[in-house]
Amino acid sequence: MMKIKLFGVFAICAVFTTALGTSAGITAQADDLVTGLHTGVNQLRQTCGAISNDPRLTAAAQRHANDMLRNKNYSHTGSDDSSPRARIAEAGYGGAESTGEIVYWGTGSAATASAALAFWMESAGHRAIILNCAFTEGGFATAWDGNMMTAVVDFAVP
Repeated sequence: MMKIKLFGVFAICAVFTTALGTSAGITAQADDLVTGLHTGVNQLRQTCGAISNDPRLTAAAQRHANDMLRNKNYSHTGSDDSSPRARIAEAGYGGAESTGEIVYWGTGSAATASAALAFWMESAGHRAIILNCAFTEGGFATAWDGNMMTAVVDFAVP
């Protein structure tokens, strides 16, 4: 009896996750890519301590990852002219002392968490955000259309 109930819960969760994670051919990647980004950022920040994953920051990051992929707008400014700080506040994370955002897009062998982390660490601005020990909370998101992956990490000081 327990196996049937457990299977039912997994089936419902899978349907719910699929419904929430898919929009116009874009799939939110709550999988190895996001885990790889979160783990990789925390490994790079060993002297700072781990970034906790905040669902509001994740929502803001996911909104922007989806927007970049859908509209081919690879920028920190959204296709609706939104700024990272505005998206973060709109997601319910208001009053942050400081925020930062890193974005990435890649295809083929460059559509990986490792490639995104390497790119960010080679860029002085992105590297400074990752290694800023004042940032203690983050949101990690990717979007994938079968060809291109976009990745966004939003950081905040509560």
